[in-house]
Amino acid sequence: MNNSLFLHKINLWIKMEIVEIYQDWLYSISFDEEDLNEYRRVFNEWHDLDYLVEFFTENRKLIKTDFWLNAGLNPDNPELSAARVIDEADRLETYIEQLVANCSRGIKPDFDEYFRFLGGKYKCLWSLEPVKSYGTASPSLLRLYAIRLEANCYLIVYGGIKLGSTIQNSPILKDKVFNKIDSVLSYLRANGITDGDDI
Repeated sequence: MNNSLFLHKINLWIKMEIVEIYQDWLYSISFDEEDLNEYRRVFNEWHDLDYLVEFFTENRKLIKTDFWLNAGLNPDNPELSAARVIDEADRLETYIEQLVANCSRGIKPDFDEYFRFLGGKYKCLWSLEPVKSYGTASPSLLRLYAIRLEANCYLIVYGGIKLGSTIQNSPILKDKVFNKIDSVLSYLRANGITDGDDI
C-alpha cells in the first residue's frame, strides 16, 4: 500500500467514533462530517417534513410503479408519503425500545431476529457481518444498516428510505450504504474491535 493511500485510510478512521444508544445492545457510528451519530441522524431525517416532501417530490417517478401504487403511495401527494415515513419512524423507535427490553430480559423477539444479513459482497464474512432491518410497515420504506458485533449487539452505520427494488437503484442509498459499511469495517478492524466487549 502506498503511503498516501495509507494516510488517507488513517484519516478516515480517525474521523469516526462509536456512540452508545442502548448500553450492551445498540451502538451507532458517528462520522465527523455529520453533526449527529447515524442513528440520531436518520431518525431526525425521518421526522423532517420539509426534507421528506422534497425527497418524495424529487423521486416521484420511483413511486409511479405498481408496487408502490398498490402499497398506497401517491406520486402526486408527497406530503402523504412524508406522513407515512414519520408514522413508520415513530413506530420503529417504539419497537426498538421494546427489542432492548426483550434483550434485557432474554426473550424474543430480539435484535438477532430483527436484523437480517445483508449478503451480496458480504456473504462470506463470519464476523462483523453487515446487516439490514426494515421499518414496521409492510411494505416498509425505512432501512437501517448495521454491523453485528455479537449476539444482540449491533452498530448502526447508516439508514435511509428505500424506494427501489435494490440498494443500487434507490436514491441516496446507492451512493452511501456500501461506502459507509466498508469504511466502518476498516475502522473496526484497524482498531481491533471484533465484538461488543471491545467497545
